[in-house]
Amino acid sequence: MTMIKDNIELLQKTTLFRGSSREELERILGLFQERRIESNSAIFTENMPAESLSIVKNGTVRITMMAGESREHVLLLIGPEEFFGELALVQESNRLVTARAETPVELLILTRKDFQTMIDLEPRTAARMLVIISKLLAMRVKTCSEKLKEFLVS
Repeated sequence: MTMIKDNIELLQKTTLFRGSSREELERILGLFQERRIESNSAIFTENMPAESLSIVKNGTVRITMMAGESREHVLLLIGPEEFFGELALVQESNRLVTARAETPVELLILTRKDFQTMIDLEPRTAARMLVIISKLLAMRVKTCSEKLKEFLVS
């Protein structure tokens, strides 16, 4: 029972579920899987099929991208209450980045299939999630566009 309470509290603190009631979160909690990852283990790698979004319960995840043939470029570190892999919920494609456990990590995972179930079960919650994901993706596109512009001008 404590784990259920902890996971609901985690979802409440996560940006993805801002505005969702405790009752809504209780109804969708069963759609998430828990997973523990050892330090320095890959969660997923570039080019593998993208099938799920992950929320960090504990620990730190390093997101990287290969730059050239053998150089890995660190893009960001993700900590508790943050999420990654969101593109997998809205698009069937391969991963664009690698996610690796920087420390031992506990994750809550939502697969694309279970997200489809969430749309039927809690459409308002799923719609709010999609709006937040869309805003995040738009912000990333803007940031990348600005960096590309700087690169092209210099």
